[in-house]
Amino acid sequence: MTNEQKLVFTRKITQANRSGLVLIKFEMLFVYFDDICAAFEKDDKEELTYSVRRADAVLKSFQETLDFSYDISARLFALYDFHRRQLAKVLMRHSLTELEQSRQLLQQLYESFQEASKQDASRPLMQNTQQVYAGYTYGKNDLNESYDIGASRGFLV
Repeated sequence: MTNEQKLVFTRKITQANRSGLVLIKFEMLFVYFDDICAAFEKDDKEELTYSVRRADAVLKSFQETLDFSYDISARLFALYDFHRRQLAKVLMRHSLTELEQSRQLLQQLYESFQEASKQDASRPLMQNTQQVYAGYTYGKNDLNESYDIGASRGFLV
């Protein structure tokens, strides 16, 4: 994951509600999957191991935040556990077959969470955060992206 991607995810997290946070974690997981594929292509075992561990940490965080008062949580726990084992196989077998299978299944789950999140009108989890306003300015031969962080969040300037 590049530093720019980290900044984008950080901005998204500050503005997200509960369901939005789940979607962001899925997006981070898919970035780590891309990192695994890139490390595999370069035959960089250290980077491959690092990326697998980061992806595993995201799946583990999904497991740790399940609310077992709902029946579906036990099924989701088993599903996340399956994908964690698939990641371990990537390292053991030095093959991306299991990763691609996991990506396809998790993409379907992500799309389901996207649909569910459309019904969530709750406020962002983090309060008193900086609002980010983004936009584009057009020049004759270029396009510039800009953003404004906003107010001082209650601190005296």
